[in-house]
Amino acid sequence: MRSFSANTHIAAGTQRVWSVLADVARWPEWLPTVTAVTPLDAPALSIGARFTVQQPRLRPAIWSVVELDLPHRFAWESRSPGVRTFADHVVAASSVETTIVTLGITFHGPLRLVAGLLAGRLTQEYLTSEAASLKQRVESDDAQGMV
Repeated sequence: MRSFSANTHIAAGTQRVWSVLADVARWPEWLPTVTAVTPLDAPALSIGARFTVQQPRLRPAIWSVVELDLPHRFAWESRSPGVRTFADHVVAASSVETTIVTLGITFHGPLRLVAGLLAGRLTQEYLTSEAASLKQRVESDDAQGMV
């Protein structure tokens, strides 16, 4: 297995952070690493729900929700020949007013090492950017009263 992760502390409660993170169809509005998210089954996260995600420099991928613990965590996976990519999104309270978000990607399967070598740097860049973008989105929305 080959893993990458990024985390951030956000000055907002977990419910607020979750409401932004879990609204995956709106990610292209604030994530520079995502150009389109198309729900294939249901508009909201639910076990088995599938979404096509388009990202710069990557092929479109179908992600299926495999784990869901509202409002704390969701995980989805995408499959391609020889590789299963598992993405984890965790929201945890640090204090009443601060939330820690951890984003992770793990490559599994016989081609996991190749996937990690070919896509590892980009994967880490995207995770770091996504954590920073989520922090900016939530904190700027809160500052503007868009809670």
